[in-house]
Amino acid sequence: MYRVLVAYGTSQKTRNLYSGEFRITPEDGEAYQLAGLSYPTKFNLALNLELPYTDTWFSPPPGTPFGQTPKLGVLHASLHRRAAAAWQAVASNE
Repeated sequence: MYRVLVAYGTSQKTRNLYSGEFRITPEDGEAYQLAGLSYPTKFNLALNLELPYTDTWFSPPPGTPFGQTPKLGVLHASLHRRAAAAWQAVASNE
């Protein structure tokens, strides 16, 4: 069975970033739109959980923008360094 590592994301207090966090905002332009977000959102890679890839946890969203998959968006290549830096911060604190 496939498993997915899921990171915590919130649209609250997005201006305050801590070690292991990165944010995606409308100022990121196309990257923000491709992420499928409705609000500026920060992700905390230190708070993650491994879940089984089943319909219990993952099912297609209303409107199914990517077909019959639970995918809401993608991490644009322009955000990879930002996410990698957050992941590196988590790894260095372990």
